[in-house]
Amino acid sequence: MKSTTHSEEPVRKEKRGLFKVLKDVFGGEFLLSRQMLRWYPYIALVFVLMAVMIISEQRIQDKKRKITRLENQYKAELSRLKANNQFIPYEENQILIQKMQERGYVLNEEQNYTIRVKRETPKRRGIFKKNKNVKR
Repeated sequence: MKSTTHSEEPVRKEKRGLFKVLKDVFGGEFLLSRQMLRWYPYIALVFVLMAVMIISEQRIQDKKRKITRLENQYKAELSRLKANNQFIPYEENQILIQKMQERGYVLNEEQNYTIRVKRETPKRRGIFKKNKNVKR
């Protein structure tokens, strides 16, 4: 009597050709096999890590562009002030420093010096008269 559980003939495994492997991979049929069930969490983890990498790379590029733009604005403003040779009063200078620090620039100077120049205010005799300080 023949047994259905044990056959004497060796079972031949089909040789998988390159075309069959490519068809399984590109068709997605290899994902449906039983051996691939245990790999699903790892495949999902790889996709999550790739998405995180892409998002973080985009954020890095955005920050680099923002830093470059702010540096260009800072250099343009600095060169404009130097070209005009404008004197900036201490209070306005502190406001500018605060604004630049809010944008990410830090002033590394140890001390800020203030130069105050006293100007004489002309004294007037009347409403329509010329200066009193003028010698005759």
